[in-house]
Amino acid sequence: MVHKDDKKYDLKVMVLTVSSTRNMENDETGRKLETLFKDDGYAVSRKMCVDDESEILKLIFCNYENDVFVINGGTGTSRNDLTVQAVEKIAQREIRGFGELFRERSGGILPYISNASLFIRDKKELFCIPGSPDAAGTAYEIIRGMINHIYTELNKE
Repeated sequence: MVHKDDKKYDLKVMVLTVSSTRNMENDETGRKLETLFKDDGYAVSRKMCVDDESEILKLIFCNYENDVFVINGGTGTSRNDLTVQAVEKIAQREIRGFGELFRERSGGILPYISNASLFIRDKKELFCIPGSPDAAGTAYEIIRGMINHIYTELNKE
């Protein structure tokens, strides 16, 4: 589906890695996402935090000048995986189709235990995706196909 008003905006994207084991040097997923968005012409910042609800929300609100947040990690079944539950608390709505499409395109059974999601708050797009490098590529292809359209829709008068 293409809308005649779809165009590419100069969106600011923040890649936020949520992990208690990765750091900026070994965060392959965050680095991959940062590179993909930069190569596509977006302004990108990259941050990290541990699996802690208050830290996740603090980084979102302290970087609220961004239009799009791609939060990787913390979407699985581990007791430490709480990214989606944290973002849900501040979201005004969830767009379920993103997670459905992510799981379908990922293939296999394991993506179906991922809680990949898209949330909206104050015209901000908050994507929650798994922390694996393979998931980053799949999610990126979906996200890049929709972020400009979502931005258009959120900013209509």
